[in-house]
Amino acid sequence: MSEALTNALKKIKRECLRVIPEKPGFAKLMAAETRFAGPAYAEDEELAPICPVCGEKLSFVFQFYPAPDRKALSSSPLLVFYYCFKCTPIGAENEEPGMWLIKPYQTPSPDKFVDGIGVDKEFIAFSCRTEKVQVLPDYETIEEKYPEIAELCEEIDGDDPVSAYEDAGLEVGCEMEPFTSIGGYPIWIQGESERKCPVCKKPMEFIGQIDSQQEVQLMWGDAGCVYLFQCNEHHDRFGMEMQCF
Repeated sequence: MSEALTNALKKIKRECLRVIPEKPGFAKLMAAETRFAGPAYAEDEELAPICPVCGEKLSFVFQFYPAPDRKALSSSPLLVFYYCFKCTPIGAENEEPGMWLIKPYQTPSPDKFVDGIGVDKEFIAFSCRTEKVQVLPDYETIEEKYPEIAELCEEIDGDDPVSAYEDAGLEVGCEMEPFTSIGGYPIWIQGESERKCPVCKKPMEFIGQIDSQQEVQLMWGDAGCVYLFQCNEHHDRFGMEMQCF
């Protein structure tokens, strides 16, 4: 493998958290933790979110902290993701708002948790563990933002520079296939995309992706993945996109 390519990839790779379903079931002590399914974290007097299109209750899918350091003074809130599996939105701008939802909680605690909201009996509740891994941008991002790296890949394999890039990524210790993750870069299935804040119109920041999870019985279309975004300036504004194979 090209030493120049290896060195270039080492400079741009990022750390993220791989989320791994660990134990099935739910207990109140897990209420404010990163986890799949079961009852969503909710507090007193909250009502279950309703899809504005079909009128059904949204399903709780996943909750997480977008920044790993929860002890910092400016620690990130717990983000709770709901989705309507009857209407199956993909996150397009022309979709009716409310078919999916991210609710933030600044100071979540098991003592404030109210049980019973968002439960979807089709899923299996799972606690999760996380591990730090390295990731790289999608190859389309490489072509747009790092053309010198794309040229190195073309020198290695002019017919299939994407494979050359993926092989080099594995060589520098990066994960190159989609998985549930927090932070880092998105690993796209159908190619690079972005979401813009409806207020400031600036591109949102990628905060995590939720892969199809066999243990949870969670499947996005044909083994797809959901990508989540948040505006850096308007923290109550979120974006979502679903991509499938």
